[in-house]
Amino acid sequence: MNFSKRKSSFSVFSAFAIAFSVAALTIAALPGLTNSIARASGAGLEVEVPFEIKALKTPGLVAPYFVQDNHGTMVVSDQAGGVYSVTFAGKATALADKTKIKNPAGVAVGPAGFGSYQDSVFVLAANGGIKGPCEVERIDKSGAVSTFAKLPDAAATECSDLEFGAAGSPFAGKLYAIANGNASIYAIDGSGKASVFGAYNKPVAFELTTMSFPPSSDSKAAGMMLIGMRAKGGFAAKVGRIGMISADGKLKDDVYLVGFIRPAGFAWSPSTFGSYSDELLIADTGKLASENNNERDGTVSRVEKGLARSFASGLMDPTDMKFIGSKAVICDPAEKGKGQGAIVIISSML
Repeated sequence: MNFSKRKSSFSVFSAFAIAFSVAALTIAALPGLTNSIARASGAGLEVEVPFEIKALKTPGLVAPYFVQDNHGTMVVSDQAGGVYSVTFAGKATALADKTKIKNPAGVAVGPAGFGSYQDSVFVLAANGGIKGPCEVERIDKSGAVSTFAKLPDAAATECSDLEFGAAGSPFAGKLYAIANGNASIYAIDGSGKASVFGAYNKPVAFELTTMSFPPSSDSKAAGMMLIGMRAKGGFAAKVGRIGMISADGKLKDDVYLVGFIRPAGFAWSPSTFGSYSDELLIADTGKLASENNNERDGTVSRVEKGLARSFASGLMDPTDMKFIGSKAVICDPAEKGKGQGAIVIISSML
């Protein structure tokens, strides 16, 4: 059951007292980030349940870029190079340092049944240079790095997200990689063979950010891939959207949600996420800090009854978001300034 808003008929004095108490609970916030606090609405009090938002101190990790769950531990790529295993205590251990993987982007962890690669870490990277062709690298348990797949197109550059298809969905059993140089998604099988899954450059070329797969209970997009996208070169503030792609690789004319600047990470909250359980949360990069005088316009929205509602703000450039256990984990590679990022953690406090 969703208790994202709890109403009461308290007096005005009680309303202010509760608002103060709830606000007092919003601790460990980053500068500029806003936490959910009580607010009065109509005759009664409408209370937004508080949450905690903080940046992890992760010595050795410079600019977190993409994140994946590895049995309760974070796997994080660093824009400065390297891929790391990170605990919620902030300990970062290099799985492959920047000498082995120089330009990593999306990361994924092999599921059962994907060849013999269960629990191997896969990384989409441009090891020939930041603008070079994207390859999928595999990090084995010893830390050795090998090329698992090469995307079959010289224009497959500007590496972005990497995700395994959801179990039980039409996408299961394959690894999917985004390359923005040609606005394409590639499907990769357990043998490392890659093929074009879909190209999204006509009649408008799209910038593709991150992908996800909705639960089977989703009434609008069950059995589809959801993709964050924005028309390249689009200057209107809210042209970003979450598109729906069917199992044949075709982009639906209808969209899942619209009204974002650059949606960059979205996931359904678990039942353990307090009063915001079982809701879709969406991170929006906003305008890039390098193009926006370092304005903190990165946000997180939650979707309730088909509408996106504000959840948190004050981020710099969030690029990915996942739920790991009961926490929302956000990568923001510019949180402390250009090339100086942080992993941002949001926890429900109820």
